[in-house]
Amino acid sequence: MIIKAQVLRNFYASLLRAVGTSSEDAEITSDALIDADLHGLETHGALRIPPYIRIAREGVLDASGKPALEWRKGAVSLINGNNGWGQPAAFMAVNEVISHAKTHFVGAAGIKNTNHIGTCSYYAKMLARAGLVCFVTTNSPPNMPPWGGSEPILGTNPICFSAPTPDGKVIVIDMATSVVAKGKILLAAERGESIPEGWALDKNGKPTTSPKEALEGSQLPVGGPKGYGLALFAEIFSGVLTGANIGTNLHSMYDKILNPSGVGAFMFAIDISPFGIEQVNAKMEQLIGMVLGSELAEGYQRIYLPGENSSEIAEERKVKGIPMSPSILEKMNQVAQELGVNPLKPDEGGA
Repeated sequence: MIIKAQVLRNFYASLLRAVGTSSEDAEITSDALIDADLHGLETHGALRIPPYIRIAREGVLDASGKPALEWRKGAVSLINGNNGWGQPAAFMAVNEVISHAKTHFVGAAGIKNTNHIGTCSYYAKMLARAGLVCFVTTNSPPNMPPWGGSEPILGTNPICFSAPTPDGKVIVIDMATSVVAKGKILLAAERGESIPEGWALDKNGKPTTSPKEALEGSQLPVGGPKGYGLALFAEIFSGVLTGANIGTNLHSMYDKILNPSGVGAFMFAIDISPFGIEQVNAKMEQLIGMVLGSELAEGYQRIYLPGENSSEIAEERKVKGIPMSPSILEKMNQVAQELGVNPLKPDEGGA
């Protein structure tokens, strides 16, 4: 089934308002969710709707909670998410960072006491479009052991970098510090598919290709000790600095017994203007030319800049619509029925 982006976005917003979210925060959160769907990242879009609504209905997340500026010191801000949706808190942080960077040429913002913020790239691209080179990270519930360990202590803690290009586009890389994001394992479980060996371990510490066993066990860090080190520093930035929950004190929206998550996040950006916009743009064009003009490896038809492939997918989906898994659609419509929201119908997708 194909669903038009605006139809799906409006559906998300209706569900969020139905559980007590303000119209403003429902719009902000829906925009972030639909951006993930458009870019081929359903793991952070439609797939998240049922657990999002569950934690809101059970009062574990305060759907009416509004983020608030806790303090602002020099070029740094701290935002308290007040246990509301993570996306409005992250959006506030973006605005703080941009304001700081345009005044001080650098800016940083931390977030504490929030929930899942969606893709880090969504916010990093906003910063890059403001003429900033940036870093965004967030921590997440533990499902990855430290290198050499067997007990999950760290989350898949994503790290994201983005930079503007002279043609008005952005380069962006958003990666889990595990071999894959947990969402990909959730999606495989949803579709009844197996996962490749090397992604995860079962609860007994043995390699598994079963997504169910992986979700009950732990994920492996990307690059072994390198991924572990990156995950640890993501935890330091987003949890230790901000005062958010860390490690095994974080809670998942997929737990059988729910508790407030207490997620943290962190953003840092540098304005390119002090370095000379013309010089930076010239060097960026030169670097991009070197990369894209380099010789192809056997079996490859094209070299992409980080984020370029997903951006092209988004442009196509804006026109043709977003592919939707029947099982995910069924679960979302079940939630809609329970909330008294009109369900999505096949003919609303346009195909």
